Amino acid sequence: MKEIAEIRLENARTLASQVGGTGAFAAKIDREPTQASRFMGKSPSKNIGDRMARHIEACFGKPKGWMDTEHSRNNELVLHETEIVEDEGPAGPDEVDLPCFREVEFDMGSGRTQVVENGGHTMRFSLARLSRAGVNPGNAACATAVGTSMEPTINDGSPVAIDKGTTHIIDGKIYALDHGGMLRIKRLYRLPLGNVRLVSDNEVEHPEEVHSLMGPDAPRIIGRVFWWENFD
Repeated sequence: MKEIAEIRLENARTLASQVGGTGAFAAKIDREPTQASRFMGKSPSKNIGDRMARHIEACFGKPKGWMDTEHSRNNELVLHETEIVEDEGPAGPDEVDLPCFREVEFDMGSGRTQVVENGGHTMRFSLARLSRAGVNPGNAACATAVGTSMEPTINDGSPVAIDKGTTHIIDGKIYALDHGGMLRIKRLYRLPLGNVRLVSDNEVEHPEEVHSLMGPDAPRIIGRVFWWENFD
């Protein structure tokens, strides 16, 4: 059975992922991001006490005791159950091999990279998962998350699946980007005059950025991330 501290931590992280990250969560409960990070960051230095648990419930309109109860069946991350098929043989009738995006160097040793699709690497995926997500198999691709900017939602090294058919911005959703040859995964929010906010869930270590979507250096939206899998 899980300890109450672990349950509260999981519930706080779930709420943070629903509102757009630690910064948005902190604003919701009227605290600084650094304060929230102390009890719900990657390596929390303190537990969520009774008073803070009740405060979080009140700020999010949850009933008293909600923070102390497991809600795994309603947790968004549970929807991202493993759909990768471990099989090197031919794909079955209910499977599809998705091309993978990755960074490669322009020239050996130059340090400059570009984002390319496939290059021979694929990830086998369940067609049932694509159907439930409403994603056309022809628009589906995959990639591997690099870095800690989207933790605790998406961990470093986690596989993600991308819907290339959804490149319009839905505020708060997660997207894969080709940004100057870097493969980046961020939450996006539209701004006036063709600008966009790039928001990390780990906002303490990775502050939000604002970029123009126009011009040669603009980030290119590859597609919306609709699935990911975290490994311990």
